[in-house]
Amino acid sequence: MTIASTHTHVGTSPPGYQGWVTHTVHWHGFPSLSTVRGEFVDSPEFMLLGNQWYLGMYPGGDGGAAERMVSLGLWNKSNKAIEIDYGFSVNDGNGKQVVYKQSPGPRNFAPMGDADGYDYWGFMHFAERTTLLSSLINGALVIGVHMLAKPTKSVPPPFIPENPSSCKTIQGLFLDEKSSDIVFEVGADKGKNSAMKVAKTAPVTFSAHRVIIENCSSIFADLCESHDDNTRQIQINDVTPNIFRLLLSYIYGGKLSDDDMKSHAKEIIDAADKYGVVNLKLEAEASFVVGATFTIENVMELLLYAESKNCALLKEASMDYIVENKAEVIKKLSFADAPGTLMRDLLVATARGERNVGGADVNVESQYDSLRISELRKKSHERGLNVDGSREMLIAALDAVQNLESKVGLEDGSSSSDEEVEYDAINPHDIDG
Repeated sequence: MTIASTHTHVGTSPPGYQGWVTHTVHWHGFPSLSTVRGEFVDSPEFMLLGNQWYLGMYPGGDGGAAERMVSLGLWNKSNKAIEIDYGFSVNDGNGKQVVYKQSPGPRNFAPMGDADGYDYWGFMHFAERTTLLSSLINGALVIGVHMLAKPTKSVPPPFIPENPSSCKTIQGLFLDEKSSDIVFEVGADKGKNSAMKVAKTAPVTFSAHRVIIENCSSIFADLCESHDDNTRQIQINDVTPNIFRLLLSYIYGGKLSDDDMKSHAKEIIDAADKYGVVNLKLEAEASFVVGATFTIENVMELLLYAESKNCALLKEASMDYIVENKAEVIKKLSFADAPGTLMRDLLVATARGERNVGGADVNVESQYDSLRISELRKKSHERGLNVDGSREMLIAALDAVQNLESKVGLEDGSSSSDEEVEYDAINPHDIDG
């Protein structure tokens, strides 16, 4: 019989216990359960945190357990994955806690029956049988199952460097014809009439200042350099006038509206990437990722686009979707056209999302390998490094700076290692049926 109830807690809760939810399983007849090694019993299913669960027990210990130990595990019976911290507790008849074990970190419970993930986690050495027998309440072993859900959106907000032209003096010069010394002619539609090129559509002109343009973009600087000092007109034929106006407005320190950013994010990424307006590209990329709906049908297209434009944040979001939906992805997607760095990116995303699945440690070459793109960009920006790069480029640059700081004795003293307590996962493959 399983009883779900609310609880009033008396005394000191285990560390980090606040905010958890609890389901209590009353295991009647525990003393009469078989103590044969490897024999398994389970509870009826119960609902907690929106998923169906059952508690499984080896009263005589799992196959690898020590003598007189009871093994205990938690199984996800739902068809959706969930990431939680979890723990089991046993109190005696006086309310004294005699056993408490908690996962050392969030654990990813895969959907029921997912061959590529773990839908169970547990403790092979939960407690000695004699300890549990001495803690029965009216003949029943009362086990508290505790869970703390990890937020589904636990990633930090995208890091967007401040617009370097955020100055009212510069903003006031935007499209000022009187003081300008160059003019961009944007959007002329050229056609052929006999041997002569004839403009079908008149270009839209934008007055600008060479010193501002050249200092905000090396691409524009090269473009201006290619024109004589006596030539004011510079033609731009690969960006629409509307998008170029937004690009130029940003260069002059303007703030693009949310509507413009959402409506034209991809076009802004293309233009900002082509003309080297890095901070605008990152801002448009963040807006695009927030507004994008990832599906099996479009995730590969988004991944390839991210690769072509060096959009590391979009690439990371695509990888996260693939990892979270790996079973369906494997069945329906072809990776023939995937970028060559796909495998490493998938491994990084898997390690970040599932955190040592099966108790195995994830070896990393750099202390930065497990960081998300926004964190890597922020650290790169703080050190004056280029933030418009792939994950590999950002990590390589940060490692180079770190190595240099180590050589001159300027290490910040931070540590990249996390000590984890010993943790035993029950192996369900020993269970018949």
